[in-house]
Amino acid sequence: MAQHSLKGTLKEMTREGITVAECPLKGSRCLALQNGRLVGVNTARFDSTAELHTALIHEDGHFASGAFYLPYSPYQLKEQAEYRADKAAILKHIPYAELAARLRAGDSPSEAAEYFCVTEDYLRKAYALYRELGYDFGEKNAAE
Repeated sequence: MAQHSLKGTLKEMTREGITVAECPLKGSRCLALQNGRLVGVNTARFDSTAELHTALIHEDGHFASGAFYLPYSPYQLKEQAEYRADKAAILKHIPYAELAARLRAGDSPSEAAEYFCVTEDYLRKAYALYRELGYDFGEKNAAE
């Protein structure tokens, strides 16, 4: 299986009709706008390609799940939408079979994160989500 990449994700988002545009955002580093299928990103506010890729797949998760909210939405609604976006992003961009295979082959969490081009924190979030959904990774190479 091919390694995941920022370039590949950008191409995939474009194919899906999602425009990713550089924006001088002040209040956030990245955001998705449902109307117009637009992701605005301030790349200068990211320290690594993995951070940027993680943010973009999360925003792609908003489109995949339809989980959007308005800035003045209640906190609970925002949290639910963010959870749904993360879940959709993880299912789409960090497939269980591929993640499990890498961990069972002996990858550390940081190595698996590098393979998927995401932050280690997001890799751990993916691991936790799959565990929550009842998937098994075996105990030897757990990403906990």
